[in-house]
Amino acid sequence: MSLPAAASYLTSSSPLWVTGRALLARRGVELFACWSRAGRNPDHKAIHELRIASRIVRECLLFFAPCYRSGDSARFSQKLDRLNKRLGAIRSTDEAMLFMELIVEELSPECRVRLTHVVNQLSREREDEARRVGRFLRKTRRLSLGALFKELSIPPDLFRNVGIDPFMPVRRYLRDTLRLTLAAMEPLADTGRSGNSGEALRQWRIATKNLNYLLELVAPVMIQAPPDLVLLLLERYRELLEALHDLNSFRELMEKLVTDEEALRELLGIIIAKQSGVRSKLSALLEEQPWERLLTRIEESL
Repeated sequence: MSLPAAASYLTSSSPLWVTGRALLARRGVELFACWSRAGRNPDHKAIHELRIASRIVRECLLFFAPCYRSGDSARFSQKLDRLNKRLGAIRSTDEAMLFMELIVEELSPECRVRLTHVVNQLSREREDEARRVGRFLRKTRRLSLGALFKELSIPPDLFRNVGIDPFMPVRRYLRDTLRLTLAAMEPLADTGRSGNSGEALRQWRIATKNLNYLLELVAPVMIQAPPDLVLLLLERYRELLEALHDLNSFRELMEKLVTDEEALRELLGIIIAKQSGVRSKLSALLEEQPWERLLTRIEESL
């Protein structure tokens, strides 16, 4: 879906409170369009687009928090959290089904036969989840969520937050706030060099994904966007971290669903090999394009 153009009056010199609310309105258009499509047909693409749209709106609410009334913002964020929890389940099933399709040629004929019931079970679960998500989306879109979004458009109390000047140029707020965000992210790559613990990798993955969303959100009012190469490198980090997460989730799911020991052993062998391959690619990326240097290059564009 193509987004409506950012308001023509928005520049890097626009007041903070005007920018935050205008960008939220712009992203709200996308959110509700994706919501409608997924409610009519919750296929893989529609669910994926809705998840991204909802997360960008969530990131907007967090980053530009001084621009919104805290109670309205918190209630809307809670609704989005509820939505993403529902979408997360169907997304996991989608990824599991896709992974099974991708590795089918690597499985022995005997293993394929033994895993037939697992594929059928995933397909049934996906259909059930799609029906539940479709009902949820059709029921809540125009009622509670739409009303809350309208409340966010009510003119704010500009002087509620005495620590923030609502009339400051947005470029100053971007520079100061993004620098804090980048500084907090710098240590996360240490986990990629030492042990790859699950929780640490989860934090790194989420932070990288949110930074992607944030840069996309504020691009219309940045003095200059980060160079394309920098954005491509950030996206590459996100892809590898997402791949590790998906493989870990798929492994846990298969250990629950597959009862045939021989089939499970063969399947886990493929998963472990792919996990090792992704970790090797991540280690190589860290050596060739260090994480800390990447964040520095993003900061240099502010």
